[in-house]
Amino acid sequence: MVNYVNTVLVSNLNASAIATYAQATTNTGAMATPSTHVGKFVIVNCDANADSLDVTAANAGNAQTIKVGIVTKKNNRIVLPNGTTEYRPVIKWSNEIKAADIKSYSILTASDWTNKTKEDTIAIDFSSLDANQLNLFAEGGKRIIVRLTFKDMPHRYRKWTESYEYVTAENDTKNSIADNIANMINKEWKRARVQASANAGVLTLVALPYDDDDSVDSLSWANKVRFNANIYYTDPAADGWESTNKHFPTGVTITKTPGQQYPAEAKLVRDREAWAMGYQGILNRGEGTWPIIKPDMETQLGADYDAITLEFENMYRAADDIQRKTKQNLEIYCHDTSAIKAVLDAFVSGVQQDENVLPNPQVANATNP
Repeated sequence: MVNYVNTVLVSNLNASAIATYAQATTNTGAMATPSTHVGKFVIVNCDANADSLDVTAANAGNAQTIKVGIVTKKNNRIVLPNGTTEYRPVIKWSNEIKAADIKSYSILTASDWTNKTKEDTIAIDFSSLDANQLNLFAEGGKRIIVRLTFKDMPHRYRKWTESYEYVTAENDTKNSIADNIANMINKEWKRARVQASANAGVLTLVALPYDDDDSVDSLSWANKVRFNANIYYTDPAADGWESTNKHFPTGVTITKTPGQQYPAEAKLVRDREAWAMGYQGILNRGEGTWPIIKPDMETQLGADYDAITLEFENMYRAADDIQRKTKQNLEIYCHDTSAIKAVLDAFVSGVQQDENVLPNPQVANATNP
């Protein structure tokens, strides 16, 4: 995913389907009656010399400019010139996508991710602790400090650290040291951001999942606890400066397994859909103000989404005939992308021409006599 958002389209149909423009704009008969094509994608050809308005896998390769939309549950009231009133579905459209300006085209499939979500895990292994170090700790009164550095707290000016100090007892062993540190960390439940456990002298720290309201209309953005760990000890009984010097315990190893999150996980899709509203001019999404006027969210928490991301940079002419490019992208999330993927595959791999090249008038006359 990219940091800038332009258009996010979310469909909850079990199998993604594409509707023709005529189907997508069919009169529903009443303002409160949703279209039978809700959730279907609509792809139209924006070329001046297009043979057909609808884009399919068969003709997408010849299109230079398209728009992608999705049929929503809302309707518009349309009054025809003869006075007849119709109620046609609202289609949420992307901006025009020019084949010559496509920069990236990527696809994610939920079934390819066997383990979609796992948390940061760090193992501090005391099992190979040096014998001399162990004898020192077994004397008792030695300070062992485990320092955790959290990197996922943007509201902190710097990286946030939590330090846990364990003072060794007489006759401590490798196993007892790991067990006691784990119990000490778990006991601090008010500031807990990790869960600790110990087994055979190995202290394992697993990041806790973020707490939120598990709501689609949420201000708790999805995130994960990201942290590193370090360990050192001091000997208060040592002479002079040595009593405060920090030493890494010889033989101890620290191994980190980074967490991961499927980029199209439902909560991330929810966040992308909400953030994209800002590009529709909807800035108030519930930050303690009233009234809250915004479209209904389509994301379903707990659902598995496949994803398509299409990045493009359409060129335009600014003042003094300067050529500029706008970074844009289209993000599509649905349970099965096969139908729309076939069309976009053909469009991306089709005959791309520079947008400055004018269409052949003979071809235009032949196709549109």
